[in-house]
Amino acid sequence: MRFSLKRRVVMVRIPPYKRYLLDFLIILSLLLLGLVFLFYLVDYRIRPTLMQLAKVRAVELATHAINESIQANIIPDLNYSNLIKVQMNTAGEISLMQPNTGEINRIATEATLAVQKRLIELPKMVIKIPMGQVMGSRILAAYGPILPIKVVPVGLVHSKINDTFDAAGINQTRHRIFLTVKASVRMIVPLVNEEFQVSTEVPLTEAIIVGKVPTTYVVGGNGIILGK
Repeated sequence: MRFSLKRRVVMVRIPPYKRYLLDFLIILSLLLLGLVFLFYLVDYRIRPTLMQLAKVRAVELATHAINESIQANIIPDLNYSNLIKVQMNTAGEISLMQPNTGEINRIATEATLAVQKRLIELPKMVIKIPMGQVMGSRILAAYGPILPIKVVPVGLVHSKINDTFDAAGINQTRHRIFLTVKASVRMIVPLVNEEFQVSTEVPLTEAIIVGKVPTTYVVGGNGIILGK
């Protein structure tokens, strides 16, 4: 007795509405996977680079604004003899170096006001970073969408005048007076909004002292101006 075996192929037909639903679920899954990958790319690859690059530019802009303000408003009218009173003895040596506390405090106050006024103008100055630079590409560093960076001042500006004594040669000492300015600023960039502090030292004036400096006023290399 012979039996004939035939293969049977059964075609399963999916109704149209179920096929559309299946296609929709596949597309939705692909979109979700794409969003997860995009989130990883932005949060772990682009955001840290953008934050570092934006912070460098923001610090550069704020520091330039502070230095420009001091150079324009404080230094032109500054004189070493107005800040430090030097008295000589009969041998021609320095016997006393006395800081003019009132003038020093006045200059520090004027510097604070000048810097605050200058920093208020910072939001009008926008730094632009090409997206190619954020991605770290050397070839496409100047191309791609432009990311604007705004620097906004927050909090108060603190200014303090300090000074140091440094060796300037044989039997010579350089007395350098400088202004330390600290300001809090916030950078506003797509994906980044961070607040940080900018600190810079601006040279004000200096003098070369020939001979011995009274050791009574020099402790550990510091000067005679005691900034608070």
